[in-house]
Amino acid sequence: MVDRKLIRNLTDKLEEISDQKSKEWWENYVKHDSKFRGVGIPEIRKQLKKWHEEESVGQLSLEEQLELALSFFAEPYSEDKLAGILFLENYLYNLYDWEILVIKFEKLFASGYIFDWNITDWFCVRVLGKLIKENGMPCAKAISEWSKVENVWQARCSVVAFANLTSTEEFIPLLMESCSQLIKRKERFAKTAVGWILRELSKNDKTSVEKFIVKYEQYFSKESFRNAIKYFDEKERMDLVKKLGT
Repeated sequence: MVDRKLIRNLTDKLEEISDQKSKEWWENYVKHDSKFRGVGIPEIRKQLKKWHEEESVGQLSLEEQLELALSFFAEPYSEDKLAGILFLENYLYNLYDWEILVIKFEKLFASGYIFDWNITDWFCVRVLGKLIKENGMPCAKAISEWSKVENVWQARCSVVAFANLTSTEEFIPLLMESCSQLIKRKERFAKTAVGWILRELSKNDKTSVEKFIVKYEQYFSKESFRNAIKYFDEKERMDLVKKLGT
């Protein structure tokens, strides 16, 4: 059972250094009824490190540490969830069997603890992407399967988790399959995930990106299309427009 006092010792510190203007700005920017304290990532990281040392968290069993890290996602404030993400990134993600972690992570979505693009994307880049890089194709396939789930934030992870891995050729077929699932969905943040990953893919492979856009043209929003071709030069954009017949 998680020691709630340990959690409060960190969240109370975050509250002490909170900033009202920053809180209001972030809540207006992220939307989704997300609650903020008004604490930046550098300060969260600093307080997490200090807390980890002072509370001798590393002396807990690995199972206790993992449950403690995951408990931060259940807290109401985004900074607390971010502390959980940084906890996983800095201390745990490479010490556990990835299959166990994936099951634990799926429960975070099922419980409704991750419900906005901000936490989703931080979780993808800081934890899931590194988990995939550490464990290779079996882990990549498991995360890619999330493209088929109903929860849009978990589905978004199936693409965004690869944001820093698009130069790894063996992952590209998985990405394209996930993108084909997400682009057909109506939710804005399913489509923007596709735009983001196609933009990154285009740095090394514009041909595959162009083929995907032509095939799924009818499902793109203006926002996702604009992002997907961000790194196309003028000629490449004109050629694509001709193929689309628009």
